[in-house]
Amino acid sequence: MKFSCTQENINHGLSVVGHITSRNVHLPILHNILIDAKQEGIDLVATNLEIGIRMHIRGKVETLGSFTIPAQIFSNYMNLVSSERVDVAQEDKDLVVQAGSQHTKIRGEAASEFPLIPEVEKTDSFTLPSNTLKEALKQTFFAVSHDYSRPELTGVLCVVKDRTVVFVATDSYRLTERKLTTQQPYIAAPEKKLIIPASALIELVRILPDTNEPVIVYMSDSQVLFHTNEFDMTSRLIEGAFPDYEQIIPQSEQTTVLVDRESFSKAVKAAGLFSKSGIHDVNLHFSPEQQTITITTVNNQVGENVTKVAAEITGESNSAVFNHRYLLDGLAHISTSKTKLSLIDATNPGVFRPAAEGSAVEEYLYIIMPIKQ
Repeated sequence: MKFSCTQENINHGLSVVGHITSRNVHLPILHNILIDAKQEGIDLVATNLEIGIRMHIRGKVETLGSFTIPAQIFSNYMNLVSSERVDVAQEDKDLVVQAGSQHTKIRGEAASEFPLIPEVEKTDSFTLPSNTLKEALKQTFFAVSHDYSRPELTGVLCVVKDRTVVFVATDSYRLTERKLTTQQPYIAAPEKKLIIPASALIELVRILPDTNEPVIVYMSDSQVLFHTNEFDMTSRLIEGAFPDYEQIIPQSEQTTVLVDRESFSKAVKAAGLFSKSGIHDVNLHFSPEQQTITITTVNNQVGENVTKVAAEITGESNSAVFNHRYLLDGLAHISTSKTKLSLIDATNPGVFRPAAEGSAVEEYLYIIMPIKQ
């Protein structure tokens, strides 16, 4: 194996793949990245056995071949290289790196020791712009559960049907749903459902570009593949059945609230300072007569706080107690300047949505279960 490329290209590739190299003591090879020099360019590959990333970088390949080297030392070294051009060659069990006046050998292992990343059948698929997919995932995966006794809740449900892709996450206390319109998906069945681990989606969001570059998502029964012109990322899927979440979405409302998102968020943050430790409760009272939301918190050890926020309120006078941390999470992921809240009563979930601002609103909702007194 022998090739040359720019220091910038190889550093960018290492920043993408090196993040997932495992610290698995039983399989030290997972500390390594695979360098695969092919006719069409150089691939950098890393895996932790749950996620696999193959990053393509441009370069001039003189001799085809593949080799693995420790990701951390190679990445740290390349960050210190000042030469623009880097020449790389394999010599027996070493990778020889020539960069300007620096000549370095890094001990590695044969590519045959590196685990294979499973191939995903490219039959069922859909396509979304990178920036749209990135935003939708940010709006959902923060609500997954961290309780691994219910593994199906530690991932994001993806439902593909007709021309719609839906992402859903819940930890049983709150729920997010984001609907997107895609190009005509290619799926064999009328509907395709898969549960993608949140850890994989967090990694995907880290490396997705903020552009409208298309991302093709290929789906099989056990794996999912995210394909761009620059990289392929593969992840295993979570087995199990996701709860029938649609049945908990309220279909009616007694009170509707339209409020400035930033003002409401600041008031909730201030109230949260006085909430009870471990409960994080804030009491919200909605008054159609006064057109205000009154936020009240009482903590015998700290003090109390009462804040009023102006809002457009229609329907009945109402109250609810919410976890202020969950409330702030939802408000932070609503993109419009105003937020719409729909409420039945103090025992039913509150539904938060973006408020219309002169154009079609994104199909996003955030549900919080109330704290029952």
